[in-house]
Amino acid sequence: MSKEFTLTEVQSHNTEDDLYFVIHGKVYNSTSFVSEHPGGGEILVEVAGTDATEAYVDAEHSEEADEILADLLIGTLKLEGAAADEVPPQDTDKTVDELPVAALKIDDAPAADASTQTTNGVVETVLKPDAFQEFPLQEKTVISHNVAIYRFTLPTPESVVGLPIGQHISIGAHLPQPDGETKEIIRSYTPISGDHQRGYFDLLIKSYPLGNISKYFTTLSIGDNIRVRGPKGAFVYTPNMVRHFAMIAGGTGITPMLQVIRAIQRGRAGGDKTEVDLIFANVNAEDILLKDELDALTKEDAGIRVHYVLNNPPEGWIGGVGFVSADMMTKWLPKPAADVKMLLCGPPPMISAMKKISESLGFEKARPVSKLDDQVFAF
Repeated sequence: MSKEFTLTEVQSHNTEDDLYFVIHGKVYNSTSFVSEHPGGGEILVEVAGTDATEAYVDAEHSEEADEILADLLIGTLKLEGAAADEVPPQDTDKTVDELPVAALKIDDAPAADASTQTTNGVVETVLKPDAFQEFPLQEKTVISHNVAIYRFTLPTPESVVGLPIGQHISIGAHLPQPDGETKEIIRSYTPISGDHQRGYFDLLIKSYPLGNISKYFTTLSIGDNIRVRGPKGAFVYTPNMVRHFAMIAGGTGITPMLQVIRAIQRGRAGGDKTEVDLIFANVNAEDILLKDELDALTKEDAGIRVHYVLNNPPEGWIGGVGFVSADMMTKWLPKPAADVKMLLCGPPPMISAMKKISESLGFEKARPVSKLDDQVFAF
């Protein structure tokens, strides 16, 4: 990494086919990663040829993002002459991993609500945002050939995770790589349990043949530990924060939606009047995760509605067919309004398409990196 670039040189690489940017005084060539970016390639194009440090920090990127950056690193920013006046001073000796946790957080997580307090008034939350902790596997419930719910034990029967509604956790594991080396891999997951459930937390995991952490879960035996850190994320649900949620989820993207929906239903007695319309898209009928629970929620609560969409529907299917479209969104979701928020979670190509369609329907243009106050928020 001996090559140095001036900011002017970086600025000349500002297209989708030739894309450089700067983060913390280091220069990255992201051309090969444009099509793979989880939030869509347009996010990278927007910062092409610029110092993207502020955008990167604001996005609260995960540890796996830092690892990807390491592979894209091509040099350092030369801070002298005119270039030195063009950018603020950066500590180029520090990596993103070495930055204080406070610098990476978007919002401080609120304190647990009264439902998490023990009889003596002490909230026994266990998550630590800056340190991994180990929790043993207590139980595994197989849902299908590649989907299971994993339950992990907390330190005491009164302990709660301490995860605000809408946020997620990081799972880390040291895994062997094709080159024979062992590398720490970190991925983010949203528990399907909540802080109203004490002593454990549940993760819904769909394992993929080429996955890292998801495949690692299939190797766990009862009593084996996983490493967890958190909470993380820019979204925190509060009762009646909006009048109506328009949700679109694909595959395992249902987990943060279910977390919010459950919180809304639990809050009905306390005056939560939030309405929900959820479009849940999958390839095949057998891919619909937690359908029984979703159907039960809609039967119990008239303010919660779920609309299923399949690419390959079975005979007699009465739901949506194909990809989620503007017509489906117009038919099933609330119209844009100041008290309506759209939540998105699913595969990157789907999220990119939903952002474009939502804008065409009158919703505010989604930002590359979502903030809590955005009308269209992508997890």
